[in-house]
Amino acid sequence: MKNLIGTALIAFLLTITSISVSAQTWNSNAGGYNTGYGTVYGSFGLAMATQNMYNTMQMNIQRATMRQAMINKWGKAAVERAEANARAGRTSSAGSSAAASGPVIATPPPVRKYYGAFKPDASIVPGKNIADALGDTPQEKALLKQIVQGTITAFEAEASAKGLKNNIAGALTFFIVSNSTIFNESDEPGDDSVVTLFEAIDQTIDEIPEFGKMSNAQKQDLYNTFIGMAAIPLATYTEGKQTADASTVQTARQLAGELIKMVLKVDPRKVRFSNGAWEFGK
Repeated sequence: MKNLIGTALIAFLLTITSISVSAQTWNSNAGGYNTGYGTVYGSFGLAMATQNMYNTMQMNIQRATMRQAMINKWGKAAVERAEANARAGRTSSAGSSAAASGPVIATPPPVRKYYGAFKPDASIVPGKNIADALGDTPQEKALLKQIVQGTITAFEAEASAKGLKNNIAGALTFFIVSNSTIFNESDEPGDDSVVTLFEAIDQTIDEIPEFGKMSNAQKQDLYNTFIGMAAIPLATYTEGKQTADASTVQTARQLAGELIKMVLKVDPRKVRFSNGAWEFGK
């Protein structure tokens, strides 16, 4: 297994290195625009959507962090009531007695559009795009597909209870958490911090009209791709740790960093969970 993963990793590193220069450009062979995900191509709108996503994510993370802090203190139902009051113009001043008995929200988050959510199609084969792009032999393709499918199954077993399943924002949250943890070799964030990141990404997606125009199949493909791009470095990192192979761990860290750079267009050292909060630097 180690040799097969190693071969795939070399191919993956070469692939993402070669496309980093031409991301968001027209690919005449594929008949579409590069979206920055290897041989997975999309429309011009999707290419621009993925390019613009990071630009508004930082502000939304700050908002989501503040919202989660209020939920931790007052409870989700109380926060949602306060948000409804704010939308209706029934806000209280921060210095009023109402602030002592519940959350006060001057500016509620926008009404959710759920652009990232989709209805899954059983005919779509998870991991096929990555396996076809990186596997040279049937054995390699089967292993890569198994890694991606197994990771999707494990992710969704936990994601369903948190509302992250069947949502592009959930898959991108997993991508960021997994790859930033591997690259920085840091502790994984707790559930509240994961949900905070998801809420921020979900709101960001709602602010990008191109996502609202995507079909369910396009959303599912992007969802599978994000999880797949976390699956390979995660499998490699896990194996390196289990076998105490420093070179394998370093390869996984390098791949995780390159993927963060490619998808988020930012230095991977600036994407991390530290001191109980997400840091997304410029």
